[in-house]
Amino acid sequence: MAWFKATAVHLIERVDGYLQLLAAHEVACERVESTDPGRIVYEDEVQVVVVPWENGCRSGS
Repeated sequence: MAWFKATAVHLIERVDGYLQLLAAHEVACERVESTDPGRIVYEDEVQVVVVPWENGCRSGS
């Protein structure tokens, strides 16, 4: 899963427009926010790509 960092405001501002476009074409989607989405496998200035935690949370949490 790919996530925008909270500091990537210029990209996050576009998300609602993309969700509206997808909804207009009946493509199921949702906006999700998380402070701990999973184990990071890639990271740059604006995004992280993660392997989600099992059951939606970190083991032992």
